[in-house]
Amino acid sequence: VGPYRLIRELGVGGMGQVWLAEQTEPVRRRVALKLIRAGMFDGASVQRFQSERQSLALMEHPAIAKVFDAGATPAGQPYFVMEYVDGLPITDFCDRKKLGIRDRLKLFMQVCEGVQHAHQKAIIHRDLKPSNILVVEVDGKPMPRIIDFGLAKATAPAVAGETLFTQVGAFLGTPGYMSPEQADPEVHDVDTRTDVYSLGVVLYELLTGFLPFDTTQWKNQRLDQVLRQLRETDPQRPSTRVGANRDTSTASAEARGTQPGQLVSLLRGHLDWITLKALEKDRERRYGTPSALIGDVENYLQNRPVEARPASAGYRLRKYVGRNRVAVSAAVALVLFVASFAITEFLQARRIAHERDRANVEAATAKETADFLVRLFEVADPGEARGKSITANEILD
Repeated sequence: VGPYRLIRELGVGGMGQVWLAEQTEPVRRRVALKLIRAGMFDGASVQRFQSERQSLALMEHPAIAKVFDAGATPAGQPYFVMEYVDGLPITDFCDRKKLGIRDRLKLFMQVCEGVQHAHQKAIIHRDLKPSNILVVEVDGKPMPRIIDFGLAKATAPAVAGETLFTQVGAFLGTPGYMSPEQADPEVHDVDTRTDVYSLGVVLYELLTGFLPFDTTQWKNQRLDQVLRQLRETDPQRPSTRVGANRDTSTASAEARGTQPGQLVSLLRGHLDWITLKALEKDRERRYGTPSALIGDVENYLQNRPVEARPASAGYRLRKYVGRNRVAVSAAVALVLFVASFAITEFLQARRIAHERDRANVEAATAKETADFLVRLFEVADPGEARGKSITANEILD
């Protein structure tokens, strides 16, 4: 392909093949050459491929792979040549090196800086995941490189015909890493906060060794069930996830150079809050930018108060109501019915008690009247009087 000799295939994506290639002139070096796949020459795919090439050309940051060249084969297949990153996915690198939590956070901050640079160039990556964040060692120091801007989206008007889903309803992105709004076909204003969510997933995985959700079941679920889970189900706190299973927690702790109990203690509190804020379903409550996420991680590392805080009880209640509208409506209706029944019974019992008390008073009054009359005429009993005459005045007295 031009001055590049293809050596071996490195990977195949949705619309392109990535090859390890050797450049022969004007300099000799190894590069990564991305070639649009045969049979993918429709206008939208070519435009997206060219958009990726242009996106990478705009960016100049140590954490983003560089573009060296671009062109087309004699058959008309577009290609571009970029820096060959001979590294490991960030999660694999950290596990292999048994990096502790603080070192993982420092490496993660470099990734966030690269994403922030892309956002400043008006580019949203939309497919951030460990396999697209490779780590190489430069002079003994780990350096991340963000690759594969194949789904990158400019914050300028979208390419004509570009949608978040293919015609058969498949995701443009990676399940488990994409944000709720990116996975929702009803949302068309995906912004830079979608990358913040993906960074939150990567952070969760770096801290715990797990994804926030079990994506292995998604292939057996309907699309609407997957979307509902993405929109409504909150992930466990990282500390809770690590401590949930003794076997997996031991392996996670060993990969982080610590013990399970110590790892849970490290994650509990601030790191729980930071991670869950990046993973907020409501993007208005999420970190607005990667820089804001960097700031809170830096606050944690410097033992300063973090901006992230647990959600209030009122907010959690509103979210619960939103997730369970039918059940909550039924429960409220039942409570209102029971309350209405109880109030009716109370008023009925009160009325009966009032009637009973009034009847008792009337009975007592009648008895007192009868007793009075009996006593009244007892004084006029001839047997008691023994022949004495009793006047009416004496009776009344």
